[in-house]
Amino acid sequence: MGFKDLIELKKRENRLILILVIWLLVGFTAVQFRTTRNIGIVMFLPLLGILIILFLVSLIFKKDLKKMTFKSIVKYCLLAIPLFVIFTALILFAVLFLVVISILSYIFITSLYTLHNCYKWGVDLDEKLYKLPKLLNFLLRIISFFGGFALSVIIMLLIANIGFNWYIIPEEVLTGLGVIPLFMITLFTLLFFVCLLFLFVGKFNAWLGIFLIYVSVYASYLILKASLSLIESEESTLALPIQIILYFFDLFLLLVTMGGLIGKKTDIISKKLKFLKPEVIIIWLIFSKSAYEFSLAFPKENFGSITVSFSFIVFIPLFLFISFYGIYNYFKLKKQRKKKKKAKKLKRKEIEVIKIVKEEKLEVEKLENSIKQYLKDDSLICPSCLISIKKGANFCHKCGSEIK
Repeated sequence: MGFKDLIELKKRENRLILILVIWLLVGFTAVQFRTTRNIGIVMFLPLLGILIILFLVSLIFKKDLKKMTFKSIVKYCLLAIPLFVIFTALILFAVLFLVVISILSYIFITSLYTLHNCYKWGVDLDEKLYKLPKLLNFLLRIISFFGGFALSVIIMLLIANIGFNWYIIPEEVLTGLGVIPLFMITLFTLLFFVCLLFLFVGKFNAWLGIFLIYVSVYASYLILKASLSLIESEESTLALPIQIILYFFDLFLLLVTMGGLIGKKTDIISKKLKFLKPEVIIIWLIFSKSAYEFSLAFPKENFGSITVSFSFIVFIPLFLFISFYGIYNYFKLKKQRKKKKKAKKLKRKEIEVIKIVKEEKLEVEKLENSIKQYLKDDSLICPSCLISIKKGANFCHKCGSEIK
């Protein structure tokens, strides 16, 4: 899921990344709640500055961040101060540009990674159900497909009900937040009927039901997050518990995304993008998340509302892309399943043949041993079990057959 790779941060060479991640998590926690929001903003300001410096130092001067000492980091930060004073306007423009790009990239990376995980979890669960006995796997896959679609629609209807009736949200926002879940239900229904059509050609996309449940939960999170960012009233008994739930969900997404980009996956991305080192990718992710949360901390008339709106603009096309990709990719999955089935059958046949050969070999060995024994001490051979018995015996001492 990504959590396992977070252990990589314990390594000595990742100590700088670990400090920055802890700083991000503390600032992220503080900025989620009104009482501590200003503390979070104050924490994010120096963090954003340090992250920009580290990113540029690594990108432009090709410095290895893993080998950088605390003194060298302080030195680069101090050198950046006079440059900032001299080229204030240019640097402010560059910083603002980087912040905007980082926010957009964070929204894209998080949405893509989360939706891909939703797809992967749906396919993995469907794969487990598929491996069950034939009648049971068909029954459970039918339940997961139809039940998953029904449950995802129910979740969206509940969120739509909140959107239309939540009294603490301004009236001009109510309609938008209430309509988005209904729009999602329309998309769910479209995908559901597309998969039903594929049933006629023997392609049962049972994974879609589970996928839609995960997507509906993620969509609910985005809608509630948007609602809270657009609330003007500061006195609300409903806002705090919902904020706490969203905080833990957001923390989960952050750790899963970060865990997924640490370790081997970062090295793979770095090899494909030759100009970026693995640690630069991690620094960029921390910077983009910090910039994203920093933008949400402002009142709705500022950058926060634009950020939230863009989340939906990115989420919906990505959702459709991954859904249709999954439906198309299911043809390949089905072929792989058939190949695996054939391979299993061949293995079973091989095992059966090996077993028969071994049994025949044992019989031959028994016969050889019996003949040797017979030639050695003039004993008899039992015609039933082919073992040697003493001459003059009327019955075999092993199988009890009569010796004539």
